[in-house]
Amino acid sequence: MVNDDIRARVTSYIQHQGTKSRDALADLVRTSQARYMDVVSAVSDDIAVRKPADGEWSIRELTRHVVATERFVADVIWHIARAQQPPPRPGGLGMTLDDDARPFAEWVADLHAANAKMLETILGLPETPDTSLTPPHPFFGPLNCREWAAFQRVHDEDHVQHAGKILAAVGG
Repeated sequence: MVNDDIRARVTSYIQHQGTKSRDALADLVRTSQARYMDVVSAVSDDIAVRKPADGEWSIRELTRHVVATERFVADVIWHIARAQQPPPRPGGLGMTLDDDARPFAEWVADLHAANAKMLETILGLPETPDTSLTPPHPFFGPLNCREWAAFQRVHDEDHVQHAGKILAAVGG
């Protein structure tokens, strides 16, 4: 997946960004959220289910993953900033929400709500959040609450690129 050099560079970026204020972190995340939303918000139901190849995600599956992960990360940030144990990680890497066959536009609405919750969580960080709890990210190791917020930007940006590649491959 990710080689050690890339992992080290991304971890360093996350740690550096994690030193920024909650307003600066919210701005970083808001920007990456908007970039993902710009890519997927006008995707039709027909295009959303097309896969570039067998075993690869469609835009619909990718967006379900982004929503699930963003909800989870917001909960992690909220809990560990208050010195509380984070919720257990549901489903591990690539976690996603079950598909309930709703129109894709409703998944985009869920994404919008998850985005708002994430920003509310970051902006609601205590002035001096607890940074002693550092639950590990599967690739980037132990992260404190601010670093988990910075990770959200990395996650969003990765999926902006991923969504673009999917759409290019499926004619979207």
